[in-house]
Amino acid sequence: MQEPTNEMEWLRGVLGGAGTGPDEAYLARPSAAEPHLLIPLVSGAVASSALHRYHDNRSVKERLVGVAAQTVARLGLLERGPGERVDLEPFAMVQQLARVLNEPELSAAIAIGPPRRNRKPVVQLLRANGESVGFVKVAWSPFTHELIQNEGHWLKRVDGKMPKGLIAPKVLFEGPVLTAAGSATDCSIVVTGPLETGPLSRRREPLGLDKIVELARCNGSEREIVRDLPQVKEAAVNAVSHLVPVQTIIDRHGDTELETAMWHGDLTPWNTATNLDGTSIWDWEFAGGHRPVGFDAMHIRFETVRRAAPSNEEAAVKTIVQETESLVAGLGQNTEAMIDLYLLELLAREVRLAGEGWEPRNLGPLDQVVTQELIRRLT
Repeated sequence: MQEPTNEMEWLRGVLGGAGTGPDEAYLARPSAAEPHLLIPLVSGAVASSALHRYHDNRSVKERLVGVAAQTVARLGLLERGPGERVDLEPFAMVQQLARVLNEPELSAAIAIGPPRRNRKPVVQLLRANGESVGFVKVAWSPFTHELIQNEGHWLKRVDGKMPKGLIAPKVLFEGPVLTAAGSATDCSIVVTGPLETGPLSRRREPLGLDKIVELARCNGSEREIVRDLPQVKEAAVNAVSHLVPVQTIIDRHGDTELETAMWHGDLTPWNTATNLDGTSIWDWEFAGGHRPVGFDAMHIRFETVRRAAPSNEEAAVKTIVQETESLVAGLGQNTEAMIDLYLLELLAREVRLAGEGWEPRNLGPLDQVVTQELIRRLT
């Protein structure tokens, strides 16, 4: 058995410190030193549910592996596989949510992943019988606070307005993380209800343009000219303007009128699960308003190409330039303006994702490719 590591201590601090009561057993994967996933070992039912990970982009092989892992967990044999057991004091945040949600026997599966720019713990809350109560995103930095607050905002805005066949989680709770003593920490949380996913959740084709447009318009839409769009105004005065000639976009498309509305911002097959009841959609962190209707269709295509092979940014950008006209066909949008604005959106997101200490001159692969393509198009 391994003692908690520095990584564990970081996680404990983010989750409000130690709660009260006896230690709880977890399986840390891939290891106690790198606990990307903590699986509660309180029972086979809980451990099995903690491994429930299905979305529309999982292959048949991945689904079969997932089912097998859940079966092993349900039989109480999980510790014979990869990972290391750790015994940890209860997390104060989980005990806080047990009170708030009136769920006295909550267990928590905790995913934190490897260190990255938008890293944050995601906690699955589970009843003693393995039923999922919901998911918790935990913000611990100014940037992650911004992300989860934005997600909560847009989930509340679409509540009761989602198009038929599309499903978004409900916000169950928002607030600060509390210590066992009841004092607020610098971290905050958004708790959302569970969504229906399973081994058979799958779409054979990406979400169609008709549904994408319905989703965009569910909070209404308007006609706006490019120079008045918030993303353009912001890019003209922030770090993006040092990378690409934003003023040229304004000069070229400033008076072009587009239909604008909400967009999800990351409507990819790995953020959806489709079953008989419809398509569930999660991860609304990058949702926003005043975006050209059709942006989500472009983003789905971009990310699908990008993920098809490592370092595929050039192919993905090329695809957007070549296919936007067909991707948004029938919407009456100016496709050249759509392409430039979408590339600007990608670049702005990369700058925003940069994190503390990052300088715009330290460009990554996507930044470089998008910057080069925008400069080529605008000069």
